[in-house]
Amino acid sequence: MIENVKNLSQSEKWANIISFVFDGSFISIPIFIIICMVLVKNWVIALSWALLCLLFSTVIPFFYVLLLYRKNRIYDIHIPERNKRIRPLFIALLSYTTGLIVLYLLDAPVFLKVIFILTIISTLVLTAVTYYWKISLHTSWITFVVITFNVLLGPWMLMLTPLIPIIGWARVKVKRHTTSQVVMGAGISLVICFLGYYFYGFINLFNW
Repeated sequence: MIENVKNLSQSEKWANIISFVFDGSFISIPIFIIICMVLVKNWVIALSWALLCLLFSTVIPFFYVLLLYRKNRIYDIHIPERNKRIRPLFIALLSYTTGLIVLYLLDAPVFLKVIFILTIISTLVLTAVTYYWKISLHTSWITFVVITFNVLLGPWMLMLTPLIPIIGWARVKVKRHTTSQVVMGAGISLVICFLGYYFYGFINLFNW
């Protein structure tokens, strides 16, 4: 969780808070609710889709990590040890894939299915990289969110872009990543999101 704040500078305290708040497990909740509210006008149906997406994208992966934490197999839910991230990433992949199948069976909005497809692709790439090198999942996730919101709500959502370097700074400040690791995390999501949303017709890379 948040590290012991004793003897930390003010900037280190803020870095720990930012790292905690913008962990994908927590920030996914309002994000999926907002996305579903935009896609579906009936708020009851929208909330139902959001809860379904959260179950497979967040709840199941988070509870697996929490289980590891409770069994003392990890000491931090952010899993700072690279080699201990592999199994949770595989569990997340299984959960995302199951969620995608359920979304197809229930004829979910196309945009939700595309989000899950791109999440699966991103996680596959991040897992492959993690075998050899620790990469920032925080910056990968927030980059995914910023691009998705820009595609869904328009260019005015570019105002969210500063969140990427802010979260990257926080991860470096708390000594969980190097600058290259946070940049690479963001870069992977940037490429996958742009190409993915372009492929499915949600953006035109040359007129976006």
